[in-house]
Amino acid sequence: MARRDRTPSPVVDELVLQILRTLADGGTTAEAAAAANVSEATVWRRLQAVRQEWGVDHNIQVIVRAVRRGLI
Repeated sequence: MARRDRTPSPVVDELVLQILRTLADGGTTAEAAAAANVSEATVWRRLQAVRQEWGVDHNIQVIVRAVRRGLI
């Protein structure tokens, strides 16, 4: 069984986890922004920061890694 990396990330905080949960449930970035009471631009910036830190190009890759790491 593979070990899950649960190392805290400086860019993955509760806001990012909330955004990722909304997206993983099929929500849009606009819906994630509304649920978190932030702008859609904030959602995009936060996702971009995670993509850069994790070395991926797409939000779906962020969601998959978050699931594999047991974050969401």
